Amino acid sequence: MLFQIAWRNIWRNKSRSLVVISSIIIGIWAGIFILSFSWGMYKNNINESVYRQLSHIQIHHPTFGEENNSKFTITNTDEKARQLESDGRIASVSSRVISSGMITSPTTASGVKIYGINPASEITQIRLNEYVREGTYFESGKENEILIGAKLAKKLKVKLKSKVVLTFTNINSEIISGAFRIGGIYRSKNISLDEVNVYVHQKHLRELLELKPSESNEMAILVKNEEQLETIKKFSVGIVPRGKIEDWKELSPELSMIIESFNLYTYIISGIILLALTFGIINTMLMSVLERIRELGMLMAIGLNKRKIFIMIMLETFYLTLIGTPIGLLSGWLTVTTLGKTGINLSMFSEGLASYGFSSIIYPALDQEKYVIIVTMCLVTAILSAIYPAYKALQLNPSEAIRKI
Repeated sequence: MLFQIAWRNIWRNKSRSLVVISSIIIGIWAGIFILSFSWGMYKNNINESVYRQLSHIQIHHPTFGEENNSKFTITNTDEKARQLESDGRIASVSSRVISSGMITSPTTASGVKIYGINPASEITQIRLNEYVREGTYFESGKENEILIGAKLAKKLKVKLKSKVVLTFTNINSEIISGAFRIGGIYRSKNISLDEVNVYVHQKHLRELLELKPSESNEMAILVKNEEQLETIKKFSVGIVPRGKIEDWKELSPELSMIIESFNLYTYIISGIILLALTFGIINTMLMSVLERIRELGMLMAIGLNKRKIFIMIMLETFYLTLIGTPIGLLSGWLTVTTLGKTGINLSMFSEGLASYGFSSIIYPALDQEKYVIIVTMCLVTAILSAIYPAYKALQLNPSEAIRKI
């Protein structure tokens, strides 16, 4: 009987009930959209960092990370790369020679990180060729060709075919200078890296550093299934027993922190939205109680005890929530699914986003677990919001309530 009375009560004032239902729908939709947009942005940043910069696994000489000196190398990297690529779980492997130095143009100079790469390997590794905006990707066949970022080119006031000089120290701590010709200018989705990373032929940089053939400072591995990351790390130990093997979470702790903190972020964002929803439900249900003082007093007078009055008002709120929640959930899911395919174009903010390594097109995404968290929090919020109005109803004196005009 209480269930029927509560259901009829919420439709006695349809406009007020629809306002509460709409608030619940908008609240759930907003929570899902904000979280999916944020996760889409972070996920894009993580993917860009992994697939365009770090790779899933990097192998270095144990001392290289501390000293950042080119003399700390991994030997026989060509053979080791072939052994790693023979494993079907690994998508691609590349070796890199790394040095820090200065790049000088006729007008100015800047500090850079020099990567000696095998151009063919990096096509399948970080797809560097896709970022080239001017010129070509190491197609001239000249060993002194260099690929620099658009922001660095602007800073140095150089263009294609311009001559630049790289200055760095070799493994014997001698200062070496080499003249290079700009063969390509690239622009990635991380402008800050474009300003410091330059790429040259690995063989030429090895010769300048006086490294032995097949010596490299870094081996990068992309895996086909990230769930097998730990297994592949153990497999890599057998091939490079003296190397320091790190996955992308160890190489970039801030990216790992994003994933770990997103659950907390889910509760914070949902909590803020639902807090606003709480006041709306309390206000509406309290008005409903105050408008029905005489009616509630009559129900008490004919024998409906306070416990049943409390349950009736709680049921009214629960029904409103039960109507709004599935609609809000469906609206949010449809929005995320649609925008997850088409993306949200933020090209007007591309410069600012690129400064922090974010793409100008965001693809919202959200795990099923987050949907459950949002819906659960919404249901709990609605029930808690109904307690105060229900409590006020229990304070009514039947004899006084009946005489209320």
